[in-house]
Amino acid sequence: MRVNRRVIYITFIIVILLLITNNSSYYWYAKSLLTQAMSEQMTTTANQIRTSIEQSEAGAFFVEDLIGEQLRSAAIFAKSKLDPDIDKISNDQLVSIAADAGVDGFSLMKRSGIGDDIMVGKSSDPNELTLTSTITFGYWFTAFDQLMKNHNVTIPEGQKLPNFWAGIYEVPASGASAVSKFGYYYDGETNYIICVFVNADKIKNFKDIIGADMIVKKTLASNPDILEISGLNGITFGTKPKEYTRPNGIKYVSIYDRPVLFGTHNITHENDYANFKRAIQEEKPVSTVESYESSPILKTFVYVPIKERITEVQREIPYVITIVSDYKSIQKTLNDQLIRVALIILLFTVFSCILVLLVFRFITKSRETAVQSTQEMYIQNVDLMFATIRSQRHDFLNHVQTLYALLTNGEKEDQLRYMEELIEEINGVNDIIRIGQPAIAALIQSKITLAMRTKVSFSYEFIGLDGLSLGVKSVDLVKIIGNLIDNAFDEANKFPVDEREVSVKGWKELNNVKISVKNRVNPSFTLENNKDLFAIGYSTKLEDGHQGLGLPVVKERVEYYRGTIEVKLEEGFICFELSIPMQ
Repeated sequence: MRVNRRVIYITFIIVILLLITNNSSYYWYAKSLLTQAMSEQMTTTANQIRTSIEQSEAGAFFVEDLIGEQLRSAAIFAKSKLDPDIDKISNDQLVSIAADAGVDGFSLMKRSGIGDDIMVGKSSDPNELTLTSTITFGYWFTAFDQLMKNHNVTIPEGQKLPNFWAGIYEVPASGASAVSKFGYYYDGETNYIICVFVNADKIKNFKDIIGADMIVKKTLASNPDILEISGLNGITFGTKPKEYTRPNGIKYVSIYDRPVLFGTHNITHENDYANFKRAIQEEKPVSTVESYESSPILKTFVYVPIKERITEVQREIPYVITIVSDYKSIQKTLNDQLIRVALIILLFTVFSCILVLLVFRFITKSRETAVQSTQEMYIQNVDLMFATIRSQRHDFLNHVQTLYALLTNGEKEDQLRYMEELIEEINGVNDIIRIGQPAIAALIQSKITLAMRTKVSFSYEFIGLDGLSLGVKSVDLVKIIGNLIDNAFDEANKFPVDEREVSVKGWKELNNVKISVKNRVNPSFTLENNKDLFAIGYSTKLEDGHQGLGLPVVKERVEYYRGTIEVKLEEGFICFELSIPMQ
C-alpha cells in the first residue's frame, strides 16, 4: 500500500507543477499580447502625429516662402532708393527706407578685403554692424558668395528667386531678435548685397497654433494614459549640438540643431539613446517597458526619416517620435486575471484532490474482497484524474481567452477605457481601420480630408489585405499610392465640382498585391499622344514650375519591388493599375 501512496503523492506534485507552469506560461502570454497591443496603438499614435506634423510643416513652409517673396520686393524697393556705392549710404538712410518698406531693417553686405570673406558694412540695426565676418556661416556664406559672383544661388538649401536668396527663419547671429527671416538681393548693379530682414513672429505664431507642440498638447489632453511625447532630433540627440558664437561672445544653438525638436523629454532612462539609435538603424518601431518613479511605463520610439527629395527645396530633418505611456493599467489587468484564473484552478484542483482521496479510500477498504476490481478502479480513477487535469487546462485556456475577449470587447470599461479612447482618437472612422494596413489607413484618412477640402468625390475599397505581409515597406507603399492619388486629385480639380471623381482599390490576387487608382480625364487625352507619362518632368498641369516627378517616383518604386504598371482608358477615366509580388 505504501507504493500506491507514493504514486499518489508523486501525481499530486506533478499536478501542482503542471498548474504552476501553465499559470506562469499563460500569464506571460497574456502580458505579451497586451503589451504588443499597447505598443501597436502607440505606434499608430506616433504615425498619426507624424502625419499631422508633416501637414502643419508644409503650411509653415508655404507661409515662410510668401514672406521671402515679400522680402525680395522690399529689397528691390530699397535698391531703387539707394546709391549703388555703399560708401555713399548712411545707416540713418537705411532706417528711413526700412520704415517706408514696412520691414524691420536693412543691412548692406560687402567683401571684407580678407580673402573672400563677406561682412556687414552698413545697417539700420547696430547689432548687425558687429558681423565683420560670415565665412563661418556654412551654407549661408556659400549663398552670399554665389550671389556676389553669379547673381544667383544654386545650393539646395533655402528659397531661391532671381537675384535673390532667403534662408530658413533662424536665430540671428547678431542677436538682434529671438528669430528672424533674412532675404538677400544682388543683381550686380551695386557693390553690396542688400540684406532685408523681419522678425519671424508670424511664422512662429503660425507654428504655435498648428505646429508640432500644439499637436502634442492636444494628443496628451485627449489621452490621459500618455504621459509624455517628444520629437528627438535624428542628428543631434544624444550629442552636444553645435554652438555658434556671436560677436559679443554669447553662444547660441540653431533652432534646427536642438536635441528635442518638439514636446518634452523629462522622463528619461539610461537606455533612451540606445533605443533611439536602434529605431533609426532598424527603421521600425522599438518599444520597451521601463520603470519611472517606481511605476512601470511603456516607451515607444518611431523613426521619421527624411522623405526622398522630390522638390527643389526641402527643409525636413529626421527625427524620432517618443511616446511614454502608463503601463500600470496593463499590470493591474494582468494581476486581476492572474488572481481570477488562480482561484478557478485552485477550486478545480481541490475538487480533484478530494475526489481522488475519496476514491483512494474506497479502494483501500475494498482491497481484501475485490483486489482485481480495486486495481481496475484505481486505474479508472487515475485516468479520471488526468482527464480532470486536461479539463482544467482546457477550461483554463477558455477562461483566459474569455477574459481577453471581455477586455477587448469593452465590457471592462474601468480597465480598458484608455484603449478604447485611444483607438477612437487615432482612427476616427471605423471603416478605415478595416483596411488592415496601418500605413494605407493613415494615408486614406489624410486624403479623405483633402477630398473634402477640394470637393472631390473620393471612394476607396481595400479587400483581403488585413494582416498580410505585403513585402513592401510602409514608406514606399504610401509613396506609391500617395503620388497616384495626388495626381488623380490634380486632374479631378480641372473639372466642375459635380464631375470630380477619384477612386482607389486594393486587393490580393494570387501572390500579388493589386492597387488601382482611377480618375476622370479630358476627353481629348489619348495614351498615344502621352507616351511619356512616366518620364521625369512630364506633366499635364499648367502651373509654372511643376516638377513632374510623381509618376516617375511611382514607376521607380514599383520596379524596385519587381512589379508592373498598366495604364488604360475606360469611358472617360484613366486607370493606373499596379501589381507587386508579395514576399
